[in-house]
Amino acid sequence: MSTTVQITQPAAESLARWRALSDKQKREARLAVVIDRVAASMAMENEPVSEAWIQQAKQTRV
Repeated sequence: MSTTVQITQPAAESLARWRALSDKQKREARLAVVIDRVAASMAMENEPVSEAWIQQAKQTRV
């Protein structure tokens, strides 16, 4: 049984842009998302982090 998935035009364009990125660019994008999620999680726990910390973490990839 085969299933065909239809992808909308904007999604297809986004996927094409992602696939066109280098491995390094993909890694940096993934790390940035992790940092954003950690900052959001800390804020939900009433432990907000400064914008300076977020920027430093993204620059140093901590």
